[in-house]
Amino acid sequence: MPVFHLGLSTSGHDPALAVVGPDGTILFAEATERVLQDKRAWGAPPDHLGHVRHALAASGFDAVHDELRVATTWRRTAAAKPSSRSDKSDLTTNAFLGASFLEAGGAAWLSVIHAGLQQGAGVALMRLGLTDSTPEPRRFDHHLCHAVAACAFAPVSDAACVVLDGAGEVGAVSTFALTDRTLSFRSRSWGPGSLGVLYAWITELCGFDWVAGEEWKVMGLAAYGTVQPDLRDTIARVLRINKGRLELADHTVLASAKSRLAVHARDPHDPVMTAADLAASGQAAFAQLADQVLAAAQIRDEPTPLILTGGCALNSAYNGTIANRLTFDPVFVPPAPGDDGNAIGAALLSWMEETGSTKIPQHDGSPYLGSQPNLQSVKGLNGSRLGCRVTDITGRGADAVADLLAAGRIIGVMRGRAEWGPRALGHRSILASPCAADMKDRINRDVKGREAYRPFAPVIRMDDISQWFERPQASPYMSMTLPWRADKRAQVPATVHEDGTGRLQTVTPKSAPWMHDVVSAVGERTGVPVVLNTSFNVMGKPIVHTVEDALAVFATSGLDAVILGDTLIEKAS
Repeated sequence: MPVFHLGLSTSGHDPALAVVGPDGTILFAEATERVLQDKRAWGAPPDHLGHVRHALAASGFDAVHDELRVATTWRRTAAAKPSSRSDKSDLTTNAFLGASFLEAGGAAWLSVIHAGLQQGAGVALMRLGLTDSTPEPRRFDHHLCHAVAACAFAPVSDAACVVLDGAGEVGAVSTFALTDRTLSFRSRSWGPGSLGVLYAWITELCGFDWVAGEEWKVMGLAAYGTVQPDLRDTIARVLRINKGRLELADHTVLASAKSRLAVHARDPHDPVMTAADLAASGQAAFAQLADQVLAAAQIRDEPTPLILTGGCALNSAYNGTIANRLTFDPVFVPPAPGDDGNAIGAALLSWMEETGSTKIPQHDGSPYLGSQPNLQSVKGLNGSRLGCRVTDITGRGADAVADLLAAGRIIGVMRGRAEWGPRALGHRSILASPCAADMKDRINRDVKGREAYRPFAPVIRMDDISQWFERPQASPYMSMTLPWRADKRAQVPATVHEDGTGRLQTVTPKSAPWMHDVVSAVGERTGVPVVLNTSFNVMGKPIVHTVEDALAVFATSGLDAVILGDTLIEKAS
């Protein structure tokens, strides 16, 4: 019988599921937060009953004729209670406890929910009638799941692969070598030293909430600050790098750093800009330490491809600086380098175990692996009753969008399969023209409801990138922040960060055909082939999942129009 593989991300945060088919093809992948509309979905089961049912149906799984294997993203369960011992048997717990930076209660809470999800993984299959008893999942090493998922998307057969994470079974850094699509282990950190936890601590010091995933805010705020060498060095000293492995500094150094930085900590009620220098210094400390880890992972002296993954690989400001500086070129980051992405890694590892294959299947690179919107309700929309204009734009969607963007409109887009990963890539996006100087303020204030300093991303055709950016390199999943060319910044002010950079998405006719057409059409109308892109959500909520989610944002925000499949809905004003 054909065998399908269900991968479940069981970390306790960012749960997700993925389905791999009998031939190793990734058929479906989606984060649970989208379905529940609960940001990061802390403690939610990745095998949410309705979500599993939908994912299997969308993947073509037939319960009568097919078999199903279940796999999780951790080899073993973290201890639920903190221990006073510090030997290697407790290293997972120590990592969850935040390496002495973060509050013990929150970290212990995470450890408990992780244990429950790991233990109960796959129980939804009983309710679906696919098994008579609790399934025994295949359990795989957490960092190996990261690495396999990233390598599946990488367009190379040979590379260095580095996992920079918050925590794994025994440490927060692992390195691998990919050779002819076969992955081999090279090294691993032991103990609670963690760049991910360090950045969570910086997030707290800046007055933000790492539980809510507000590390993004630190990265954006850093562009407004000036690196203070004493703050940078104080932060960097809490970790040591020994042959590429992270080690936590001794108690005296930690206590001194916490005391020194406490006086610079921002109260969440204080003005955001009071933490700008702290954010810039924390970002610089992260980069300084990450450089040392990556330098030790170099395979040879000449430029080598690098596959970078793990939660720390979401730091696009750092990612964009790596190529050709540490003898890595190109640098590749997958669309979902965080723990949600590991669902694909677990499903692929299960397929490899089932088939005996040592080679990681090479995915075609498409991030559009999620749900299709149910457009049945859209067909009956009555424009006059809604006070809106409803238009069928079948066959001319890109031109219709380009006309609206050129006229200064802000548009929500829901079309095709949802993107895999935390960044909107044109199928669940809010689009606008980057040419108006006030566009960033309009979207932050009237649509997203978020802080005024928060930046937006530009979408650009890959063929045009060298005309607009310095250090040009591919960034299909918005994983790189690069410097705009100085002579181009004035043309796209809404997508230029305070430090002159932009977190770009590069598109080609193959990788993102619809967005490529939109960018081309906008260029024809405005002379600027660049589109502002941000996720289709409001602050604090996940990216929209259903048509009803999209219409709710449209009705309650400053969006001028929304596209649902091939239907354009415009507000009368």
